[in-house]
Amino acid sequence: MNRQSEQLSADKSLHTALDEPLASKEILSCLQQCLGGDSCVQIKIDGRKVIKYTFNDKTHILLTKAVTYLGNPHPIFKKRIQLPDWYQGFALNHKDFDIRFLGVYHYEGNIVFVDFQKDTYLQHGLHNSSAHVYVNDLYQGMTFGKFEKTDKLGNNLVVVRYDKFKAYLDDTIIVSENLFDLFKKFNCGYPFGQWLYAFDIIKEMHEKNWRQWRQAEWAGWFLEYKFNDFTIANHTEKQMRYVGSENKSNGEFDFDIKFEEDDFFGDLKASDISKNETPGNDQQTLIDCIYRYDKFWYVIYEHETIKDSQITNYEATIARNKYIKQQDPSYTKDEMSYHERMKHSVKFVKMSIVELNRINYNEILKPFHQGHQPDGSARKPKFNINKKILDNDNFVVFRYVYQLENEKV
Repeated sequence: MNRQSEQLSADKSLHTALDEPLASKEILSCLQQCLGGDSCVQIKIDGRKVIKYTFNDKTHILLTKAVTYLGNPHPIFKKRIQLPDWYQGFALNHKDFDIRFLGVYHYEGNIVFVDFQKDTYLQHGLHNSSAHVYVNDLYQGMTFGKFEKTDKLGNNLVVVRYDKFKAYLDDTIIVSENLFDLFKKFNCGYPFGQWLYAFDIIKEMHEKNWRQWRQAEWAGWFLEYKFNDFTIANHTEKQMRYVGSENKSNGEFDFDIKFEEDDFFGDLKASDISKNETPGNDQQTLIDCIYRYDKFWYVIYEHETIKDSQITNYEATIARNKYIKQQDPSYTKDEMSYHERMKHSVKFVKMSIVELNRINYNEILKPFHQGHQPDGSARKPKFNINKKILDNDNFVVFRYVYQLENEKV
């Protein structure tokens, strides 16, 4: 039964409406218009109707399905194509062809293609299962022309706008280094999988003149310190740069990252992987930022944690306070200051980029009641980020998991 779900029109506006899937003949006509009628034809192979597209002596076999809503009770932003059992044997028996599992999304004349890259799906076996794509994936593909992603199950998909699809198949699409490439590079040099000890990190940040070196929540400040160093060393200031709190004085938004070329902001978060939530930013500022710049990124690095309360004699707490006192004799706090919350050591194991934009931000943000400022005044209401969103592909646009990457080596 065709139920209402989220739809995207050609201007990227969001609607709640019934699916408008193209029939098989309409998909063929659409592809012929897009790719050229002479080079794109329907043929039969092994008794199955498939679409053949030829360019420069390379043959692509397109196994096409309409993209539609997954159905009640699933979220209305979750869509799919059905993967028939016969796709498995067909793909294995015709390795000389470039076979694509191709989803075709249509709504009010807006057409977006989804290449569900077959190798990751074939590894799991098809079993007449679904391949999923989310409305935000379609939105990303429409925005950039081409959007690549690995979903939470490890499946790879590429969303391609109609006007870029021929160049994508012909391998002539021009893609410059993007922000995801920069984060891949940063992650390669970040100390994932290593236990980082509080005193070692605090001392390192002090010796490198990081202005926030004495902060008790040292794991988060270490992430910002490393990110700042990376952007400077790699001259990324035209694409992204660390701005920290420098914008407070000039009236700009007070976030960690400014993505200069794409003109939007983001915030770095270091979070204990065992926690279900992590504090976000104040509500109105975040909403204003999304509406002014169209999107916002939370860049979340998760770590395993050993609290100092689990270690005999609170060695990290005492070492930190003694070290601060050595550097600053005016420091008056005692050596047990912050001992109940102090982290002894952390090990970073994964990261995710969550994109909030006009079509999805209302789904995942909720008020975080944080009490009062030290002077007794009420704090501005904040959003709390429920970390279940890190498994939600309508919001996560990039993932890195240390263990999985190392298993692939």
